[in-house]
Amino acid sequence: MEEIRKLKKQLVLGIISFVITAIALTTTTYAWFVANNKVTAKTSTISATTNGFILQIAKLSDGVQHGGQQESLEAYTTGAVLSPASTDNLVDWYTCQGWNEKGLITSYKKPDFLLENDSVKPGTYREAGMDYHAYIRSDYIVYTITDTGKADVYLADDGESEPIVVNAHTGDGSTTVTDSMRVAITTQPLDKDGKTPTGTEELRLVYAVNDETGKGNDSTAMNGWTSIQNKAGTPVLGKVTYPYIYGEHYTDQLTTSGKNWAATKNGDNFTIPDNSEPIAKGVGYDGIVVHVYIWMEGTDADCVNGKSIEDDPTTYDVTVKLAGVATK
Repeated sequence: MEEIRKLKKQLVLGIISFVITAIALTTTTYAWFVANNKVTAKTSTISATTNGFILQIAKLSDGVQHGGQQESLEAYTTGAVLSPASTDNLVDWYTCQGWNEKGLITSYKKPDFLLENDSVKPGTYREAGMDYHAYIRSDYIVYTITDTGKADVYLADDGESEPIVVNAHTGDGSTTVTDSMRVAITTQPLDKDGKTPTGTEELRLVYAVNDETGKGNDSTAMNGWTSIQNKAGTPVLGKVTYPYIYGEHYTDQLTTSGKNWAATKNGDNFTIPDNSEPIAKGVGYDGIVVHVYIWMEGTDADCVNGKSIEDDPTTYDVTVKLAGVATK
C-alpha cells in the first residue's frame, strides 16, 4: 500500500503514452489510390492519470502489467502500408473496383484480407502482387493499478491540445492525407487471462480533422459524411451511421442531441459536462481492450486525384489523449 500511495503522489498529474508507428503508401494513378507514395503516420495515444487513481496502458500482446506498474507507462506498436478505403462499421471494408470516363467511381469490392499473423498486419490485402492496407489497427489494454478505484474513460481535453490531433510531423503535408484521415476508437471486453479480447467489439466514435461538407468522387456522390455500406450484399454510398466528431467539436455530430465524449481538465483533475458519454465505463484493475483504427476515407471530398502529391515524403502524427474520471 505504501508503494501505491507513492505512485499516486508521483503520477497523479503524470502522462502515460503508447505509440503506433505506421507507413502509408499509395502507388496507382486512379481515384482513392492517388495520394503520397511515401507517407509515415506516427500515432501517439496518451492517457492522463487523475482523481486519485492511476490509469495505465499496455500493449494487448503484452497483457496487463500488474506488479510492474512502471512498465505500463508506455507501449509501442508498428503500423503498415495504407491505401484509401471506406467502411461504416469497421467490419465491412471496401476499395474501388471500377470508374467511368470522368474518373468517378462506379463500383466497389471487398478486399480479401490476408490472415493476420506475426508478419501480416490487420487490414492487409493483395492487389497485382503488391500488399496494401485498408486500415491500421493497434490494440491496447487500459486498466487501473490495484486499490486505486475504477474510472470512466473519456477523450482528454486538457487545455493544451485537442484530444485527437492529425498533423504533419515533417514537411508541408497534404490535405489529401490529413483531411481524409479517420481515427476510430473501439472497446472490447478482456478475458480473464489479461490479454485476450472476448465478446463483442463496440465502435465508440470516429474522428476527422474537419467537418466533411463536400462531395467525394463517387458517381453518386452526396455532400457530408459518407461511407460505402453493405446494403443487402451490395456496396452502396450512404450517409454514415456511426457517432462522429471533428476538430474541437467533441459532441456526437450524428444526432442533434449528441452526447459529449471529452472530459475537461479543471485544476488538477478532469470533470465531465452534463449529457456526456464515456468511451469506456467503470474500467478497473482487470482492464478493457481499446482498439485504435486509422484509415483514409475514400469517399471524403479531400481524397481525390487533384489533391494528390505522389512524391511528398511528409510524415504525419496522429495523437489521441484519454483521461479517466473516477466513478462515484
